[in-house]
Amino acid sequence: MTLGALLTLSVLEGAWADDLSWLSWSSLTSFLPGETTGIFPKLPENWSDLPVQLHISETVGYNSNITGAQTNNQSSLSSVFKPIGSLESISSYGFSFKNEVGAQQFFADGTWGMYRYARAPNFNSQTNAADIGDNFSYGSKCTGNVRLSEATSPSEPTQQLAVNTINSMRTVSGTENLQCIANGRFSTIFNSGITSSTNSAALDKLNDYRSAFIAAGINYTASDTDSLQILATLTGTDYNTGAQQRSSVTGLLNKLTTDQVMATYTKNVGQFSLSAQVGVLGVVDNEFFSFRYPRTILPQYSLNARWSVSPKLQAYVLASRLASAPTTIISNLQLTETAGAGVTYQWTPKISIGANLQISYNTAAGTPSTTTALFGQLGASQKTYSAGANVAYAITPFLAANLSYQYYRSLQANVQTDTSVILLALNFNPI
Repeated sequence: MTLGALLTLSVLEGAWADDLSWLSWSSLTSFLPGETTGIFPKLPENWSDLPVQLHISETVGYNSNITGAQTNNQSSLSSVFKPIGSLESISSYGFSFKNEVGAQQFFADGTWGMYRYARAPNFNSQTNAADIGDNFSYGSKCTGNVRLSEATSPSEPTQQLAVNTINSMRTVSGTENLQCIANGRFSTIFNSGITSSTNSAALDKLNDYRSAFIAAGINYTASDTDSLQILATLTGTDYNTGAQQRSSVTGLLNKLTTDQVMATYTKNVGQFSLSAQVGVLGVVDNEFFSFRYPRTILPQYSLNARWSVSPKLQAYVLASRLASAPTTIISNLQLTETAGAGVTYQWTPKISIGANLQISYNTAAGTPSTTTALFGQLGASQKTYSAGANVAYAITPFLAANLSYQYYRSLQANVQTDTSVILLALNFNPI
């Protein structure tokens, strides 16, 4: 039924996507007085102009390891659990709303979906996301936005601790961003926000946390193609969210504060774009929102370069070393070093093909080694590899099909986890 609805929408879109306004139909406007268009508000002329839009996605495929179980037999941690491969379907139904009132643009988005597994229906799970907010302007110098968000979804392959289950992560956040022109090419930045992250699996609940941050900085726009930003961020993180077993693990903290200073340079020249960051992050143990001198200082950086080699060929490379709240290992902070590259080739006006490769190295930052064998293994350094390819077909301007294959491998202590995912998706997205 969903696929039939998508195809029906695609036929309607093919007929009316270029012009939806009945006022432009000559057969109708010939009977209307000339001033009609001055009396009634102008109707949207394209689907992408409608204040409310529907987004539908249906995906079918195969996942070789839906529960993230190890694929070797060298560890006592999960040797009794074998990988479960299954045909799967992913359904997603959503809407988006936007409305401009003066200098305000109010928006809201909502999505609900299901992951279904033919071989293991007991692992079926729901996914949902919603946000509401306002993109605003204050006078002629200040712009910004406020946003409230909530999202729940199953962990990505290699992104969970537990085995023989599917961990769902729920994130609730509220953020505010404000940028005001100070003088000429200089502008000031003031950001703040709060976040709560919880997991459904017992092991992953060790990494549940609540955090709050404030940030201030300055941005310098040297030209239309060059800009430099310096931003200082103070973040307090509290892991004491009900997982009482965390405090019993040697080396794990209930709370900490991070002080981060990052400089970001962006450049866009013709077919080439570059975004580079460099900075440091300091860690203060056992305090929430502390202004003490940090005990640990970690260098950080990121680089993302994109190049349109030709009208049909685009390529990118990325490299980074960044600290964040832990997700794939048990620790107080997770330091992730990543390198990757990818290409996209526009084979025909409607068909594009792409490929990607990425390597990551995850380590615990500022955390002493744990003494418990189980948690010691889960807190060990982790290497992850992923490679994939995809073919995208634009059926209509709003309806697209995508065939993708992605391979993942995770190595942690003596545990190896392999996952292969092949998916065929049909997406209706009128933007």
